[in-house]
Amino acid sequence: MIGALACIKAPTRFGKLVMVGPSPRYIDDDAYRGGFSQMQIAELLDFLLINYQGWAVATAPVIMGNPDRPELGIELTDSFCRADPDFAKDFARVTFMSDNREDLPRVAVPTLVLQCSEDIIAPIEVGEYVRDHIPNSQFVLLEATGHCPNLSAPDEVVRAIRAFV
Repeated sequence: MIGALACIKAPTRFGKLVMVGPSPRYIDDDAYRGGFSQMQIAELLDFLLINYQGWAVATAPVIMGNPDRPELGIELTDSFCRADPDFAKDFARVTFMSDNREDLPRVAVPTLVLQCSEDIIAPIEVGEYVRDHIPNSQFVLLEATGHCPNLSAPDEVVRAIRAFV
């Protein structure tokens, strides 16, 4: 969503936008399915605040998906553990509590929405919602699974981006 907000703020600086597993809101409400309940997000953030390292070790492999390739979960865990915990906590709070659905129609550049076929963080419905609410957008459902196809299926991501640009 950071890219979308940047395009809105400075539209002349962008010709196209590629969004990988985007979510304008992670929390379910009424007719919108973001993938998490308010309570689930609160519990996730509480765990992160109480035990950042434990959160990273427990959560990264789940976010990565691809249990048949445990080295990917380890790579993401290591990345999380190298991050400044205070920054990560603030970033997670802002990310998981934000609601940018009203911003989507204001994205004025051609946009590619890449969505993984199985993503615990951003379900397919979220990618379709983003596509349906950004004018001049395309949706590509990747065969990749997990929330980090740039790590788990970089060739597939590159092919989709090249076809778009």
